[in-house]
Amino acid sequence: MATLLSRSCSIIPPTTTRLVLTPVYPPNASHFDALPEEIIVKILEWCDVRGVFACQRACRTFRNVIEGSAGLRYKLALSENGMCDEPRCRMTTAEKLELLTAHAAAWRRLHSVRPEWATSLVGWSTPAAVSGNFLVFTRTCNGTGCEHGAPVGVHLDLLVIRVPSPLRRIKGSQWMLWLPANAGDLCIDAAQDLLIYVLNRTLCVRTLSTDVVHPLVDGHSGSFKMWKGNLNRSFDVFNLCVCGDYVAAGTRIYFISVWNWRTGVIISDQISEDVSFSSFDFLDEHHILYGDSSKDSIYVYDLRCGTELATKADAGHRRFQLELPPIHRATTSRYIQIRRNALSMRMQEQTQHEHHAGDGGDTPPPPFHADSRARLVVLRVVTSPVEFAEEQFELHIPACALLEHFAANKDARDLVLPWSAWCTDTNATPVRKLPYLMQPRMITYGMRALSYPPNWDEGILYLDSYPPRMTSAGRAGSRAGAETRQGIPLPDESPGEANFKSVLCEDALLCFQLDPSLIQIKHAYWLTP
Repeated sequence: MATLLSRSCSIIPPTTTRLVLTPVYPPNASHFDALPEEIIVKILEWCDVRGVFACQRACRTFRNVIEGSAGLRYKLALSENGMCDEPRCRMTTAEKLELLTAHAAAWRRLHSVRPEWATSLVGWSTPAAVSGNFLVFTRTCNGTGCEHGAPVGVHLDLLVIRVPSPLRRIKGSQWMLWLPANAGDLCIDAAQDLLIYVLNRTLCVRTLSTDVVHPLVDGHSGSFKMWKGNLNRSFDVFNLCVCGDYVAAGTRIYFISVWNWRTGVIISDQISEDVSFSSFDFLDEHHILYGDSSKDSIYVYDLRCGTELATKADAGHRRFQLELPPIHRATTSRYIQIRRNALSMRMQEQTQHEHHAGDGGDTPPPPFHADSRARLVVLRVVTSPVEFAEEQFELHIPACALLEHFAANKDARDLVLPWSAWCTDTNATPVRKLPYLMQPRMITYGMRALSYPPNWDEGILYLDSYPPRMTSAGRAGSRAGAETRQGIPLPDESPGEANFKSVLCEDALLCFQLDPSLIQIKHAYWLTP
């Protein structure tokens, strides 16, 4: 058997290749049954996981082998729950599988978790940034009553919190950083131990753990001017976000500017006179999604297909338009908001930095983490006026579905994809009639999304989850996939309806109430699976 196993393993493809299995109906396992179980396990380990799912349904032999292999069951559980394994973790596969199973079950029972009040957050602002299980809060300090080691004089306090997760073996921690008082918008990427903030028309690139120049900076001293020469603008910078090597910002109603934060080189500066984008987010490192409320459309924007400046003339090579259902413009208007996903876009070379964010180098990494490819696009669609209120619903779309449409039509110039061609990839939440409300930005993480605001009549906050396996199966059947919606009861001692906000991260849900000034947190509590 050892000889047979050795010879069989020699034909298994390298790590860059995946076997694709096509199930046969009825299955014929007469030759497959003759193989040693060790070889069957090896074959399944190299298969694309979707093929494993299909063959598990088609073949009793596969099912029996999978049930007897902790490694295969762990691989399937990772895919089912939108997770990736962390190879640096020294836990056994059986231990990882046990934790992953408990972690998934705990999120399904979030509605039964008792809230934990967060009195230490009182007085801080609404979270300025979220990434993974890290949250950043800010407040202005006038130089009196400051933390030990804080600068003298007016400055900006940053409180960084790492949310604990017993089921991912993560210990909670928090620490303080101090920025100049005139620091502007900021963003973080926990997977890269990265903090980027705006200061006087420059972007400052630091580590999230210690606020020193990031070690991957190459081409500048830790800060770089956003524009040079003819691009020395004086516009505001807002909605800063990072993905891989790129950092993007809205720099006016017609601009989305993108830089390589390692080198300081501007990658793209989209200018389009016929599009007024309202919000945007990365789909992956090379594609940005933005909405245009006036044209009832969303656009996929390819960063790799242009030069430093993109003009209206060449935008057709870079943009892909997807239409939304039309409305009667004579009596109503529409606003499209893209709710930003706080899931870090992990690249292979970035993982070496993750365990340095907030802890010592000897701290073991968690056994598994959210898969950056399993991410949800959430569009908040608001129609007004509707009898002095707004009608609101959300569209939930797997990011991979939009990328697949883009790839399938990348050679078509000025293509507009009608709603009927991609509506089966979406799930829509129920339409709600609401007064005007300030919307939170950070209530989407991975394949989960909060429906905001809560249903105050029922005292429930709804959380929609889309397990990747269910989503893939649903899309094959010409629908967006089955979602799991759970109603999370608001506690009896909940701070109330006024100025209520929520934040969703990898390991917890944070709910809080702002004071009447909308600047400081008045009450807050955690829900941790």
